[in-house]
Amino acid sequence: MPKRKADEVETLTEELAPRKKMATTPKKTAYTSQQRSAISEFTGVTQSDKSGAAKLLKQYNWNVGAAVNAFFANPSANNPHNPTRSALVKIFDKYRDDPKQEPDEIGIEGTGKILGDLQIGVDDVGALIFSEIAQSPSLGRITREGFVDGWLDLNVDTLPKMRNIVLQRRSAMSTDKEIFKSVYNHTFQLALPPGSKTLPLEMAVTFWQMLFTSPGYEWRSPEGTPWLDWWLEYQEAKRTKAVNKDLWKQTLNFANETMKDDSLTFWNEESSWPSVIDEFVEWVKTEKRPGGAADAMEVE
Repeated sequence: MPKRKADEVETLTEELAPRKKMATTPKKTAYTSQQRSAISEFTGVTQSDKSGAAKLLKQYNWNVGAAVNAFFANPSANNPHNPTRSALVKIFDKYRDDPKQEPDEIGIEGTGKILGDLQIGVDDVGALIFSEIAQSPSLGRITREGFVDGWLDLNVDTLPKMRNIVLQRRSAMSTDKEIFKSVYNHTFQLALPPGSKTLPLEMAVTFWQMLFTSPGYEWRSPEGTPWLDWWLEYQEAKRTKAVNKDLWKQTLNFANETMKDDSLTFWNEESSWPSVIDEFVEWVKTEKRPGGAADAMEVE
């Protein structure tokens, strides 16, 4: 990938990553009397620790019965002494930026180190795959819960195994739609500026270029239509300022349709596409294919 793109990703990561918190004493989680009672009941039945109990109870809306059933359905994964979990905790702890003030987070520096040790470039789609598995809430930030649970679900407990999984998914991005969709959708949340619900166009373009080019899902039809180039050219011409979640997701749906139907017969004026996509189709017909548009029809 061009060096300019790598520099863009690194710069965007630094700009958007949350500032380190002021030195404060970590707050203890406050539970209601009912929640404390649920934790006590759960630990009494399962003999698990309180933090693990609280975590599983939260997943099941503090329903003790449902949480207990889930625990015994997969006791090894939920056991804090599970060797895989223990190994993942050690890996996570190694890369924390500030263990005293942020014991349950890895920041920009630590994220860079772990990606470096995995031999994954920050400008490579592999970094997005890693972030999706670890459920990173934002660029340059990894939480203990997301990291441990994400890799535990895959029964992965070493860096070499992590690298293998990332490389396997990287090689499958162009053909496995579900893997690509998961990474693509998570990237929107990953890239959001703090407190924002939309991506600046510059940010969206950077990640569209990462995702919609090889080794990702190359948005160029078998007929040779450079859909990604046209899409980005149109956004620049239209001077789109921001991309919301719906447009981000619908862009992937639209890309899938264009790969199946290069002539755009799936689109018509009654379709429920975002207005930006409707306008893009009209732009393609007038600017790229003047006089060549066929009558549109509904997709069955």
